[in-house]
Amino acid sequence: MAYTKVSFQNLAIKYGLLVGVAHIAYFLLMRILGLIHNIGLSYLSGVFLLIGIVVAISKYKKLQGGMLRYFEGLGIGAITAAVSSLILALFLVLFVTLFDSTYIQALSASGLFPEGLTVLSLFLVTLLEGSVPGFIATFVIMQWFKRQDHSVSNQA
Repeated sequence: MAYTKVSFQNLAIKYGLLVGVAHIAYFLLMRILGLIHNIGLSYLSGVFLLIGIVVAISKYKKLQGGMLRYFEGLGIGAITAAVSSLILALFLVLFVTLFDSTYIQALSASGLFPEGLTVLSLFLVTLLEGSVPGFIATFVIMQWFKRQDHSVSNQA
């Protein structure tokens, strides 16, 4: 496969947007199924973030002809996590402001969020709870991608 010049930032933003949409779809599915107030289930959406980071790093490595700089991989993971968390945080602000103000009260009552949760604190907590674990997970993921025997298939 020929080397393709691609910006890791643009690739990470693309996958961050996709993961953000997956988070929103999962949230809406939980609402349809009546599981929206089961806060513990919402943490399962972290699987989407892990998959998104792995796929983004793998895609970038493939586009670079199998070469991946460690800090570029970390950047991909961090940007993917930050963008997806931002998308979800903005959606949640719109959701609690326009559609269901009781959701923020349910979050406060769950014990997983601070009492007296405001829309701004919901935004910030969502941003941090997606970005920080995503960045930490990227360190683990990069241990696998930096191995010499790790290769990416040339098949599309």
